[in-house]
Amino acid sequence: MDNETLKKLFKAGAILLVLDAPQNQLEFGIDVNCWNTGPRFKGIKIIPPGAHFVYYSLHNTKSTQANPDDEAKADGTLEVIEGGTTGGDVRIGFWHQFESGEVVVMKWNAYNENMELEKDVDQIARYKAGIQEFDPFLGPYPLLPPEATYPAWIKLANHITQKTISRLFPEDGFVDSYDDQLEAELSRATKIIDREQKEEKEKAEKERLQQSAQQVRSTNTIQEEDETAMETDSTDDQHAAPSAKDISKRPKSAMEHISVKFTPIDLRSSFRKGAVGEEVTRYSLDKSWLLNNLFSTVYKSDVSAFLGEYQSAFVTMLLSYHLGAFRQWKTMTILVCQSTEATSSSNYTSLFSEFIQTLLHQLTSIPSSFFMDLLFASPDQDDMTANFLEQALRVMGRNIQSGLRRGQCLELRKPMHALQKAVQESFEWKIPGDFKKIQKVVEVTNEMGLASDEDDDYEEEGEYAPVIVQ
Repeated sequence: MDNETLKKLFKAGAILLVLDAPQNQLEFGIDVNCWNTGPRFKGIKIIPPGAHFVYYSLHNTKSTQANPDDEAKADGTLEVIEGGTTGGDVRIGFWHQFESGEVVVMKWNAYNENMELEKDVDQIARYKAGIQEFDPFLGPYPLLPPEATYPAWIKLANHITQKTISRLFPEDGFVDSYDDQLEAELSRATKIIDREQKEEKEKAEKERLQQSAQQVRSTNTIQEEDETAMETDSTDDQHAAPSAKDISKRPKSAMEHISVKFTPIDLRSSFRKGAVGEEVTRYSLDKSWLLNNLFSTVYKSDVSAFLGEYQSAFVTMLLSYHLGAFRQWKTMTILVCQSTEATSSSNYTSLFSEFIQTLLHQLTSIPSSFFMDLLFASPDQDDMTANFLEQALRVMGRNIQSGLRRGQCLELRKPMHALQKAVQESFEWKIPGDFKKIQKVVEVTNEMGLASDEDDDYEEEGEYAPVIVQ
């Protein structure tokens, strides 16, 4: 690349300054690029305008060796490690919509052992005025072959906008692998423990009173027993599990955990309020009512708004190991794949087409081993016995095949064929349906009026099993 091109890229791209980073102890990444920082590292330059995810993880020692063939590694700026899916114990990151020529400043706080964003406008302006001094210490964003990763990132985040970031993530909110749902689980567990302990104490007190009634004791003896019981209760309280109220009073860590504001989606309640009988059963099996309700009210019929959240959940899961993001990605995947009526509706052709292409990029942009580990080691109990993604894709395949038999959703043939081929090669999963041609087959429906075919061997179990109303 000639100097003139480099100057243009430097001017158009954004810059992320990372100051006072601990030497040889920091894994640092942006998008699907992940490095171990060298002693001269002070940030990243030539960041393409748009949405990016920046993250880091603190290490005690270096985990990789520098490759002297790489200029960035040789000058002590960066040491490249594999992709954005390895390394790090607890990753902390944030979303940011970078503008052309923008300078974002992060500073390491040694006391808290956390990165903090510089918010002083005047201070940022001073850094920007002297940005040329930092140039030798900035690693370039991988834009050009053979290390180019930007095309892959675009496919993973092309629907994510500033509006998406602002809606889902608090301003300058750092996200880590902490899961706010665990706090709710802990609170629920402590309430159960408190209730059980209370019941045990009441039972013990009742037995004590019954024994007291059967014996003749002096007043002093009774008083002594009461005092002993009070001491025992006090001792028991010291060893009792902490209540939710106690937990809330504990001092918070230096870095405040941020709750991501994903759209609440309840797959077990996928029918309208007041629905009864056949309608409940129908839309427990077919998530179309729920998809339509969410798409029209929350996402304002904007395909990019829906897919922007879907992509945000996936990337946040991938790069910060956030379990809540995994749950949202899983839920949105099942929601779309199981929306039978919507599959054949012209109102949702664009959504399904873009969704299939987005999922295809997600499944093929990272190692297949990542997905296999994720799917079969999920924190959700139902995932321990079943691969939800393979099952969901089979359902969507049958739905689209049924639509094609009726001459509908023809635009989905090509993207679905690509997805079918990709999952067969990468995971050896079989998605039913022939998407190379339209088969003229008479449509067969079951007693609920839903599409049926010979490959209909999928049954939901566990958390997402449908509600059947007789």
